[in-house]
Amino acid sequence: MLPPPTTDTPQIALPDKLGYATLHYGPPEELVLAEMWTMLRRRKFLILGCCVACLLLAGLYVLLKSPRYEATARIKVSPAGTNSLGLDQMASRALGPSDPTIQLQSAVTVLQSNTIALAVMKQLKMAERKDFAGPWMQPAGTSLADLPPEVRDALLLRFRGGLTVEVVPKTDIIAVQFRAKDPALAAEVVNSTVGRYTERNFRSSYESATLVSNWLSKQMDDLQIKAGAAQQKLADLQKARGLIGVDETDNIVTEKLKQVDEQLTAAESDRIVKEARYRIAASGNPELIASTVPEPTLEVLRSQQAQLRVDYTRLSTKFGEGYPKLAELGNEIAQVDRAIQSELNNLSQRYKNEYIAAANTEAMLRANFEKQKQKAFDLNQGAAQYAILKHEVEATQDLYETLQLKLKQAGIVAGLASANIAVVEPGQLPSKPVDPRPVLDLTLGLGVGLGLGLVTAIGLEAVDTTIRTSDEAESVSALPSLTVIPRIRERDIETVFTKLPPAEFADQLRLIAFSSPHSQAAESYRSLRTSLLLSSAGNPPQVLAITSSIPSEGKTLTAINCATVLAQHGAKVLLVDADLRQPSLHEAFNIPPGPGLSAVLAGTCPDNQAFAQLDGMPYLTVLPSGTPPAYPAETLASQKMVDLIQRWRGQYDHIVLDTPPLSMFTDAVVLGSHADAALLVVRSRVTTKYALRHSRDLLQRANVNIAGIVLNGVDLRYENGYYRSCDSRGMKEKGLIH
Repeated sequence: MLPPPTTDTPQIALPDKLGYATLHYGPPEELVLAEMWTMLRRRKFLILGCCVACLLLAGLYVLLKSPRYEATARIKVSPAGTNSLGLDQMASRALGPSDPTIQLQSAVTVLQSNTIALAVMKQLKMAERKDFAGPWMQPAGTSLADLPPEVRDALLLRFRGGLTVEVVPKTDIIAVQFRAKDPALAAEVVNSTVGRYTERNFRSSYESATLVSNWLSKQMDDLQIKAGAAQQKLADLQKARGLIGVDETDNIVTEKLKQVDEQLTAAESDRIVKEARYRIAASGNPELIASTVPEPTLEVLRSQQAQLRVDYTRLSTKFGEGYPKLAELGNEIAQVDRAIQSELNNLSQRYKNEYIAAANTEAMLRANFEKQKQKAFDLNQGAAQYAILKHEVEATQDLYETLQLKLKQAGIVAGLASANIAVVEPGQLPSKPVDPRPVLDLTLGLGVGLGLGLVTAIGLEAVDTTIRTSDEAESVSALPSLTVIPRIRERDIETVFTKLPPAEFADQLRLIAFSSPHSQAAESYRSLRTSLLLSSAGNPPQVLAITSSIPSEGKTLTAINCATVLAQHGAKVLLVDADLRQPSLHEAFNIPPGPGLSAVLAGTCPDNQAFAQLDGMPYLTVLPSGTPPAYPAETLASQKMVDLIQRWRGQYDHIVLDTPPLSMFTDAVVLGSHADAALLVVRSRVTTKYALRHSRDLLQRANVNIAGIVLNGVDLRYENGYYRSCDSRGMKEKGLIH
């Protein structure tokens, strides 16, 4: 009973022509791994060959490669300062490196430059050394500048091939490495490269600072001339405009204008006050004058006036109008009134005089102010030019002083310009070669060979469209695989047959079920017999057509042995060679080729005279093909062939028809339509998936009942399932084969 399908394994129902259906589930992960292992075992000689070839190449490399030594020097490149000498922030950003990574990569590029390489080769005379220059070695005393371009380029290419410059990750340290046949040369090259780079960096920085210093000196001379001219222009402007002060706001004209303005303001205030007093005095109201402009004389007179009127009113009330004292008081009151009026007139005249004087003073100061203001206006006409000239003088003076200070510092800065480079580790004389490394090189060769073998094996498997296993045959054709026939070898034949001539021995290989009934192949054919007999309970197929997609797939072998095992089971079996084009049954059974089926169909021979009985197989009757007719397909499709098959059904338990290949002829389709079932023979690693599907479609379109697939010529070491466990070793242990 099949287990219930899960959601992870898709279920496919394959209809079976014999009345049952087989349920196939998606392959689990273990099966995929098993298939991969099977593929590796199948391609093991290819993988082993790649490993051996690469290992031999690696060994040859180790033997022929000259030893090479590698020396390493390390330098630290700190973030460098700017060459702008601190002139301004803009120049600092423009000239100084903003990213330390960029500076390190720039240093690596300089170390790998042709300039450094030529300097090192010149210093060490490397062009004159055989161990470096090789075929381009030059005579002693040859200058690199005189070398032909192609020789120079070849030497530079060889130098760069041995030189490696790289930044140590996550540091500001650069490692300089060089490989050479001479260990001393390797150490000398890395030390010379570092020294040349440091010297070049110092010289470049010093020359840059010197160039800036020379430029500053020239600019200072120009600034000095410009500052003198600006000072002269400023002096001429002060003289022409009367600017005696130290700036445009500090001079006589503006000071005088300021003083007159202050005086005018005070005079105007004084005039306003005196005018107000004059207006009050001119009103003639003693009370108002007394309240706003207090005067002692007026106050005394008003006090007397008030006292006299109080006395006059008191006596008038007490004694009446005729009292003599009242007349005297009236005269005194009149005198006091006249005195008050006289005082008011005097005050009015005095305040008027004061007002007039204040107004005249104000008018005079205002006229003076307007005059002075006009002078200031005239002075302001040159104020803008004065300010520009004065600013130019000050800016020129400040710039001159700054440049003078930087010029004094330029020499010191140039001397410290290369202080950002420090040698962390000089190159040491290497003690052992780094190339070749036998263990590592052989290991790498083996690894490369293994990888190449795996890639090649997977590639060949990917492009291989042939059927290899029964699982592939079932998945491609959607037909059940009835049995797996192993590859028949000479050791599968009983020992008694090994002494036969080659032709007879080949025939015995085709009669494996008869000649070696205990072999693995014979067991596979008996398994096919069981599948056919149990395919439909009580009604197994009586007429069986056996065909294949292409020639040499083992259809005749399958027909012979299938008929043999059916006869060994006690059934009467008729084996018909229906391949009228290339018959071969008579060769396998060593019987005459005719008369045969062609003669029977032509009516020239009765079928009972064309049959051949075999010694040792009483239940098996063989009908050879006979002489090939002119039109085999029409002969097999005739009504007489249908009548023959119908008559044979009453005489034999099973009729096995060996038919031609499907892809070449229609004979198999014609005979298959008259048979109860058809067997489609597939040869492992020969039949393609396309050919199998095409053959299946041809039979199905003709309504041929396909019993299933017989996979022939299988290497059981790579077949999944039970057959892999029952290999030839197990058979030997049972004593069934020798």
